[in-house]
Amino acid sequence: MIRFPLIFVIVIITSCSLDNKTGIWQDISDLPAEKKNTKLIEDRNGESRYEDIIFKNNPYNQEKESLITTNAKSDISVKILNWHEEYALPTNNVSNFSYDENKILLSKSPKLSKFFTSEKNSNKNIIFHNNKLISYDHKGRIFIYDLELKKKIFEFNFYKKKFKKIQKKIRLIVNNDTLYAADNLGYLYALNLKSKSIVWAKNYGIPFRSNLKFSGNQIFLANQDNTIYSINKKNGEKNWQFATSTTYIKSDFRNNFVLDKINNSLFFLNTSGELYSINYLKQKVNWVLNFKSRSLTEDTNLFLSQPLIIKNNNLIISTNKAVLSYDSITSRRNWIFHVQTIIKPIITSNYIYLVTKQDLLICLNNSTGKVLWSKNIYSLVQDRKVIKKIGNLYDFKIVNNKINIYSKNGYLLSFNLDNGNLNYLNRISKNGISSEIVFLNDNMLFFDSDNRLLKFN
Repeated sequence: MIRFPLIFVIVIITSCSLDNKTGIWQDISDLPAEKKNTKLIEDRNGESRYEDIIFKNNPYNQEKESLITTNAKSDISVKILNWHEEYALPTNNVSNFSYDENKILLSKSPKLSKFFTSEKNSNKNIIFHNNKLISYDHKGRIFIYDLELKKKIFEFNFYKKKFKKIQKKIRLIVNNDTLYAADNLGYLYALNLKSKSIVWAKNYGIPFRSNLKFSGNQIFLANQDNTIYSINKKNGEKNWQFATSTTYIKSDFRNNFVLDKINNSLFFLNTSGELYSINYLKQKVNWVLNFKSRSLTEDTNLFLSQPLIIKNNNLIISTNKAVLSYDSITSRRNWIFHVQTIIKPIITSNYIYLVTKQDLLICLNNSTGKVLWSKNIYSLVQDRKVIKKIGNLYDFKIVNNKINIYSKNGYLLSFNLDNGNLNYLNRISKNGISSEIVFLNDNMLFFDSDNRLLKFN
């Protein structure tokens, strides 16, 4: 009689074990939504300071010869060994990547996933850890692709069949051999990359809509209602949360974070056009800036921006109206430059580089915001048919003291750091580019539009 209960317990345990195919509890996506009984941060600074930006009908749109009389002082090139988060570093900025620059295609993977129709032209989040690619497919299935073995070594599906037809948008980050994933369904979960098993999973009920940042044991992220969360990385419990103002008109702009670990500051730019500086250790708001006009009574004027970047206490905000520089400690504005950028800027120790809607490549003085040189990206391209083929500009990086601009159609344009002159133009991917350009171990990697991973040396 005693054996039957024992057998029953064993059967129950076995039926609840990890599914070998997906690597996760089969009913995990039925988690109840997390309750809100957690510590709240209060804004003790009162109302935010309005930063009215008067939009000029004619933003900066002219070429200017270089004022740099000697070779531009560039930062030392950085060799990235692991690409653990979007834009590689907590600052969202790398001044100068190291790359072999032979521009030789070493390998091209098979198609690693499929797309929903509307997903094909989007920028997918990709991570590299210990020479392995980590990304996800159209079903929200996480996969790991080994760069040396040139094959998938692991797949993992978090979602039940009821979510099958919902397009998944997942943001990823890796910390100490654990992958953390936040999605547009409101789920946040942790996957141990060594044991290939789930550590914890939480349902927060509201879709997440930001990049992820790490400091110590804290994960920082925000949902589509512009609520910031600090999550304990060990168990997924909330340390604290902070509600900022919401916007009811949705756009492609994602609220975003940048982290200054030296000063324990988390900067958050939300879809309402508010910029917060938070001391994440003291759980205190340092200051708030508001970039939406105070005269607007309705949420009719969409706020758009490129991701925040920071270097040496110089915080750069590039809105759809202007690029602004602030002292990250005092919130004092250093300068404002009226221009419309289309790609996240790059900041070095001395200069800021911009790509604008008017097809200009611009170099600014870091301290003053003064234009040192400005060059039309296509001024040295004689064939107008080639310009058409290049298509929309998509990403740009400083690599081995050269400015590299990449187009959606797979073209690479390389420019002189001193004056913006075009040195190189070629199509490196016939099937275009559909991910951030990654530099890893002196190699260049990215997804093409067929979801193949291309690797160059």
